Amino acid sequence: MSEYIFRRSRGSLPRAWRLVAAFSWQEWLPFILPLLLYGLTLAPTIYNLDSAELTTAVASNGIIRATGYPLYLVLGKVWSWLPLGDMGYRMNLFSAVCGAVTIWLADRILRRWQVGAWARWGAIGLLATAPYMWAMSLIAEVYTLHTALMAGVVSSLLWWGERPSPWRLALPLFLMALSMGNHAATVLLIPGCVWYVLTRQPRLLVQWRTWVVGGTAVALGLTVFLILPYRYGQMPAFNYAGTYDANGQFHPVNLQTWAGFWWLISGKSFSGQMFGYTIASMWPEVGHFVAQLWNAFFVIGIGPGLLGIAVISRRDWRLGGMLALMFCANAIFYINYRVVDKDTMFLPAYLIWALWLGIGYDALLKWLWADVSARRFVWVGRTMIAGAVLLALAWNWSLVDRSDDWGTRQRSEDILAHAEPNAIIFGWWETVPGVQYLQLVEGQRPDVLVINRFLIGGNEMNQLILRELGQRPIYINNPSIELLRVAKVTPVGPLYLLEPRDGS
Repeated sequence: MSEYIFRRSRGSLPRAWRLVAAFSWQEWLPFILPLLLYGLTLAPTIYNLDSAELTTAVASNGIIRATGYPLYLVLGKVWSWLPLGDMGYRMNLFSAVCGAVTIWLADRILRRWQVGAWARWGAIGLLATAPYMWAMSLIAEVYTLHTALMAGVVSSLLWWGERPSPWRLALPLFLMALSMGNHAATVLLIPGCVWYVLTRQPRLLVQWRTWVVGGTAVALGLTVFLILPYRYGQMPAFNYAGTYDANGQFHPVNLQTWAGFWWLISGKSFSGQMFGYTIASMWPEVGHFVAQLWNAFFVIGIGPGLLGIAVISRRDWRLGGMLALMFCANAIFYINYRVVDKDTMFLPAYLIWALWLGIGYDALLKWLWADVSARRFVWVGRTMIAGAVLLALAWNWSLVDRSDDWGTRQRSEDILAHAEPNAIIFGWWETVPGVQYLQLVEGQRPDVLVINRFLIGGNEMNQLILRELGQRPIYINNPSIELLRVAKVTPVGPLYLLEPRDGS
């Protein structure tokens, strides 16, 4: 009777709520539990580096460096209207929600493959508590939104594969195009997607409806990029697409021209870091990635993950090929990407491995159950699966917990408190975005000019400093040898004050 009443009540709900009510409370747990975990360990305010840059750009309607991240700017702006904490906390919470959505969608994918509950929860539990997956869900970053969209692409492709049609193919195409507006690494999914479509239903590609519907879906998804030339036209105070000259004047890249627009979204400013290793120097990076994967899935997830690769490839070689291509494309690209923070960029590979792990766990448990003499060991296997998640949770908690991390705000407030009126501040990512957040979002110290050294050449910076030295207070995070020769350097708070030497 209660079930009948519940079904009748669901029919009277608005459409959006009916979609929510379509899942039982057990099916929502893979979203609720990770969100609770991430909420307990969430950074309470702005975090450092890219996180502060993203938060400031969202709050001030600004422009981010390449590749622009227009989808993040749009969704983040809508999310930022929530009346929760300060702007930094809200954007950190956005990452937590996207991380929880990733876990939930991974569970939905494994359910579609009829993977049992113990195997599913064991796999997504290790994914949720993997150090970098967990860490990127606690601060404002683009990576958990990227994995959520990636999981959506995989799920929608599986839905299309059940009954291929041009209209069903439109959804994964739309999500792929939309995801490009969040992270350009979405292109690394294309080989796997093309493989799956070509091997599942190649005849569909010769139908004119496929190209019309698919082209329309892609075009609609790519419209999110229009936010970039629009924002350029507004001349925002926060703009990381451009450079400063020796006079301290900022010259933005014109995003209303094709050349400037393409320069930003193609990531040309980072092209030198792509495939930045020789064959000989690449092998240590391969070893580092394997070790990172080993730690991410807490050792126990490696063997069953390898088994899952074999099982899915034998069960459905088309699907197995898609997952393998997605995993390899992401792993190979980032192994060869010469940046210091690339460890945070392997989350798409984590997601694929978690799917393999769920399949491997399920195969092992079903094998134990099929053998009557070994059936008593099923509970041993389940205990080990659950135990691995609990151990990962306990082990990684202290490593990633950001719930008491006020460091960026305190450092930025300290810098502004020590800065004299009308000062110029030069610094890198750990210094400038947090200070700009306090200026542009909270209205503190608008008299201070803050320049990220990423946006000004070394010669131009030195010329600007030498011209203003003695005229304005100048602070810098680490002065060059050239400046030490002509200026007196005094530690002031987290930075150094530059003053003319006597007689200069």
